[in-house]
Amino acid sequence: MAALVDTSAWIEFFKPKGDPRVRQALRVALEEGIVVTVAPVLVELLVGLNPARAHDAQAIEHLGALETVAIDWGACERAGTLGRALARRGERAPTVDLMIAAAAASGGHDVWHVGDRHFIAIERVGGPRHRDLSVSH
Repeated sequence: MAALVDTSAWIEFFKPKGDPRVRQALRVALEEGIVVTVAPVLVELLVGLNPARAHDAQAIEHLGALETVAIDWGACERAGTLGRALARRGERAPTVDLMIAAAAASGGHDVWHVGDRHFIAIERVGGPRHRDLSVSH
């Protein structure tokens, strides 16, 4: 099963002193070729990465090589359904997280993140499985 990696996990991975558990989990997943991405995650990361810095340029190159999962009409519908299910429970999640979860679910992928409680709530209402990389497994 592939892992759609959330921005929160990528930030830890690219930080020189990022959480070693996160860095190791992503390193292994990348070596196994099971990591996919989605446009909103790429945009969030590209906002903070400067291609003029060597380390950031390398990160951009790695991100550009990943398979990108499309956010089509079906994924949008699923994101809306997940958002409504959360609202019925008195909870909310950012639109970007709903889109990430819906794209992951459409492809049968898990969402890997670092401490993002929205993905826990989204899984509870029928979204994709999540894995918090900051928690030992």
